[in-house]
Amino acid sequence: MKISSQLGNFKIIQTIKDRDELLILGSWADLVKLFDSKRTFRVNENQNLFGIYVCKQECAEFLTRILQDIDYHEWEDFQLEKSSLSRRYLA
Repeated sequence: MKISSQLGNFKIIQTIKDRDELLILGSWADLVKLFDSKRTFRVNENQNLFGIYVCKQECAEFLTRILQDIDYHEWEDFQLEKSSLSRRYLA
C-alpha cells in the first residue's frame, strides 16, 4: 500500500516470514518524523530509501496518526493506493 500525505510518502509491505510483521519504506526524513531513528535502516542507497519493521498494531497506530494529522484542507492531497496483488510461488 502506498500512502502520500503531508507527513511524507510511505509504502507498506507485509513480510512473508511473519504475518504480523510489516515493512514501512520511505525517506529518512519522513520515517524519523514518526519513528525512532535507531530502528530505521537503509534499504537502497541509490534511491535514498529507508525502512522500518513494525507489527500490525504499531502500523495501525501509524495510520491513525497520519489520519489524525490531516487538516480538512489537506484531504485533496492525501492519497492511498493499494498495490497490485502480490504473487506467490511455491517451489
